[in-house]
Amino acid sequence: MSALKVVSSSVSSVLQRNNKEHGRKFMFDGSPDTAWSSDGGEKQQIYLKLEQKSTLSKIKIQFQGGFSARQCDIQDSESGEILCTIHPADSNVVQEFPVTMETDSLSLCFTQLTDFYGRLIVYSLELFGERYKRLDYY
Repeated sequence: MSALKVVSSSVSSVLQRNNKEHGRKFMFDGSPDTAWSSDGGEKQQIYLKLEQKSTLSKIKIQFQGGFSARQCDIQDSESGEILCTIHPADSNVVQEFPVTMETDSLSLCFTQLTDFYGRLIVYSLELFGERYKRLDYY
């Protein structure tokens, strides 16, 4: 199992549309001092495109306590099919969730947000699994 490379991402909102200070890139920069911060809403989403089709086996995520979600539906971005549902704790610690799915693009749809205004703060997001091996036939 290895870290999977995210080649592109988008999010449902950014706090005060300030990408410079609160943008999605901060989920992937490895710094404990930066985070993606969403604006308020009933739900928040993160869309991810992987380098290639992979078998996803683990998701690691770190929220700011008080700005997390109690439920996250993980969907195939192409079909919209819910592949699994995880239930994060309202905590600052890095949380790991075992998952089993094959995809090259996914959406994390966070609901039951713990913040009264529906804001979400994510310090880090990592995906682990195995990339499909490309077979070349000659």
